[in-house]
Amino acid sequence: MDAKVDLATVTSLLDLDEFEVVESAWDRRNKVRRLTLIPKANVGLCPHCHGVTDERHVCYDRIFTDLPMGGDRVELAVRQWQFHCCTCDKYFTPRFAALAEGAHATERLLERLAELASRSDVATAARFFGIPEKTAEGWYYAYLKRKQKEPAPHLQPVQSLGVDELSLKKDTGNSAAY
Repeated sequence: MDAKVDLATVTSLLDLDEFEVVESAWDRRNKVRRLTLIPKANVGLCPHCHGVTDERHVCYDRIFTDLPMGGDRVELAVRQWQFHCCTCDKYFTPRFAALAEGAHATERLLERLAELASRSDVATAARFFGIPEKTAEGWYYAYLKRKQKEPAPHLQPVQSLGVDELSLKKDTGNSAAY
C-alpha cells in the first residue's frame, strides 16, 4: 500500500481523459500497481434510442491491463455503471474509447503490443508486458482485425495519376489529371 498518494497527480499521469483515479495500491512483492478508476461522466447515452439518462442500475468493477509504470504491471479496476434508459426501457453499459472492446486491456496497451509484435513476435511482446502468450495472441489478432475495418485517417483521395509536374504548371493539357 502507498503511504500517501496525490490522486489528482496520479489521474494526470495516467492520462485517461474519461476517468478519475480514486484509489491507488502497490503490491511491492508482485510488482503490480492497481488503480481504481471511476468515469468522469455521471450520465450515459443510450445506444438504442440515443437518449441521455442518469438512472444507474448496478455497478461492477472490471480489471483492465494498462502500460507498465516504472517497471511494474498496471491493473486498472474500472467501476462501470449499468444504466437504465426510461425512454426505451433498456439497460446498457457505456463504452469508453480508452478501453478495448472485447479485451481486458486499454487501447494504448494493444497498440503498443501490436507495435512490438510487428518488430519481433507476439510471444516476446507478451513477455515484455507480463501477460500470458495466448491472451496476447487473442488481443493482438482482434486488434488487427478491428483496425483493418477502420478507414485510414491519413490517406487522401487521389488527385492525379502519372502527372508530369511541368505539364501541370504550364497547363498544357497533356497531363492526365483527374
